[in-house]
Amino acid sequence: MKEYKWSRSEKIVARQAYDRANERECTEILNKVKEMLSEMKEPKEIWKVEDYLDKKRGEIEAKYDYRYSVLIIVFGRLMREGLIEDSDIQGLDQDKIDTIKRIGSYRI
Repeated sequence: MKEYKWSRSEKIVARQAYDRANERECTEILNKVKEMLSEMKEPKEIWKVEDYLDKKRGEIEAKYDYRYSVLIIVFGRLMREGLIEDSDIQGLDQDKIDTIKRIGSYRI
């Protein structure tokens, strides 16, 4: 993978995009937990929420990596998953945007 240089303004855009994606995903998780809780019939079902949150924590920790050396790949994945939009990465160098979109278009 190409080594990218990040300007000060790009670092600001990248941090904001990263934080928004994380916020979006955490909001999805919160909404799912609320739904799970509202559908529970018995108190012992509460442990399903813990299992769900443990699984999601592992996914989040594996997915979100703010090292500049891997951020393009992270953004591509987040774009593929619908957590980053084109408008989130405006302000990055066009080569970075093109690479993020290309990675985001890969079907895994």
